[in-house]
Amino acid sequence: MEIEKTRESLRRFTRQQMMELDTCAHCALCTEKCPAYAGSDVPNYAPGIRSSKAVKLYNKQLGLRARFLGPKPVTKEEIADLADSAFNCTLCGRCMETCPFGLQTHELWTSVRRLVHDLGGSLPNVKMLDEMLGEYWNPYGLDADMRLDWADYTDLEDAPVKDQAEVAYFVGCTTAFKGANHEVAYSIASILNQQKEDWTLLGEDEWCCGSPLLLAGNEERTREFAEHNVQELEARGVKKVITGCAGCFRVFKWEYPKLLGSSPNFEVIHAVEYLRDSLVQGGLKLEPFKGKVAYHDPCELSRLGGVIDAPREALKFISPGYVELPEHGMDVRCCGGGGLLQAANNDLRLEIVKQRLDQAESLGVEVLTSACPACKLAFVDGVNANESDIEVLDILELAAKQLGLL
Repeated sequence: MEIEKTRESLRRFTRQQMMELDTCAHCALCTEKCPAYAGSDVPNYAPGIRSSKAVKLYNKQLGLRARFLGPKPVTKEEIADLADSAFNCTLCGRCMETCPFGLQTHELWTSVRRLVHDLGGSLPNVKMLDEMLGEYWNPYGLDADMRLDWADYTDLEDAPVKDQAEVAYFVGCTTAFKGANHEVAYSIASILNQQKEDWTLLGEDEWCCGSPLLLAGNEERTREFAEHNVQELEARGVKKVITGCAGCFRVFKWEYPKLLGSSPNFEVIHAVEYLRDSLVQGGLKLEPFKGKVAYHDPCELSRLGGVIDAPREALKFISPGYVELPEHGMDVRCCGGGGLLQAANNDLRLEIVKQRLDQAESLGVEVLTSACPACKLAFVDGVNANESDIEVLDILELAAKQLGLL
């Protein structure tokens, strides 16, 4: 591995981050809370082990010994070992919530992935995602003119693509391109139509929000995607962006301002917040669902996004008798659907989701809801793999059903 390139990449870690990585490497209090470790018992996936590997590489190149005696080369095997640890992680942030030192571990792990990316050590499937995003503007390698196919498949009558609008519905790739999530898009669009909002889709001009690129460690290209999406939305005079994807929400609301150096000229909300407001204000009136419902907090919406109360306030109208899963809210147990884990280790993803489904089944849950297309895909795959009888619905789908729209 070229020494100067490695040193340059390692210097991108701030002094604060190196202190945090070193602290993390000497502690293991969060290990049992880590979904990747709990689902595998593989020490390499534990947060503290990941930190120790990153610190070791830093010390070989930039540590005190390296300053006096010269840097030692970082081998391809060491980068591959770090990549294995970095990508066998859902980036759920639970270690951050558990950390007794208050370390910002989510930022640490994305920085470690950036190092792996810079040194050309990304896993094959992650590299493929990166390449497809560069060519097709989405992680599925599908043409841009297919972004609105979901509207045709669901027979949505009014899917506006306007030059000017007050509200934009940013659909997101996993909702637009994955058939299991098409009715989520239909539900959100139908509710916006029923509320007579002045709204628009971006259609072919919508690019991926950039979340997969950020999770892959490609910060520079993420910035390009952020610039494009913000430009398209602001050019239409949009004042409010609504998205049903937890990943899109987190990136738009929290990452875009950091990437672009300023906040966009529009408000960003998740569709469940819009749903809650419409129900509370009386704009939507529905028939409460009688079955046993549980809500799973998407990590990127709750712990990493700050939206915890809105779905529960909405559920008071949709299913007043809903039950809470164990380990919810800020301490939610990850479903395994995030962090590009499916690309890195789908078997581990399915084991993590099985553990979450077991919790739901122990409560006799009939319908398991969430507010994230990646969570829904994980639960659908888990239900199929484990032959579970639980029905998996996004909370917007459940609301649309009770409104008679779906």
